[in-house]
Amino acid sequence: MNIIMLFDRVKNKIKRSYRSYIFRKTVNCPHKNFKLVGDITVINRNIQVGQNVCIYPGCMFFGDGPIVLGDNVDIGQNTVIYASAEGGGVTVGDHTIIAAQCYLIDMDHGTAAKDMIQNQSNSVSPISIGKDCWLGANCTVLKGSQIDDGAIIGAKALVKGKITENAIAVGIPAKEIKKRP
Repeated sequence: MNIIMLFDRVKNKIKRSYRSYIFRKTVNCPHKNFKLVGDITVINRNIQVGQNVCIYPGCMFFGDGPIVLGDNVDIGQNTVIYASAEGGGVTVGDHTIIAAQCYLIDMDHGTAAKDMIQNQSNSVSPISIGKDCWLGANCTVLKGSQIDDGAIIGAKALVKGKITENAIAVGIPAKEIKKRP
């Protein structure tokens, strides 16, 4: 192995260690058993990280409400999770996979014509994603949604409401098309 390749490996290892250390201190994570594959953005510091969580590059944790990631959770590249402290929050159960470019948000903005949009209150309701779920690429999960254990959400689906246990749901809005065998 030439010296440049060795230097690059050492540099990348130091960078990964530094990123993990900063993330752990930022969210006050009590353990080191998680993996950051690349750079992420942490605006929301109210995050609980389970054991063996893997977060891919470009992910953003936004807002100020609780985000709870269970054990063995994977968060795909460029996924955004927004949680509001005004009665919201996002919970992701153990062994759940969230594919790339998903968007989870626990609030809507007011839309009354009598007030300017920027002055209106938010409507907030928590999101709950169960254990052993899979959200396909580019899914959107809106406020108040509940995805029960074992559910699969097809790519580009829009979840607004409840998806039952072991259901496979697709479309905009997401509709259950069958159960897992």
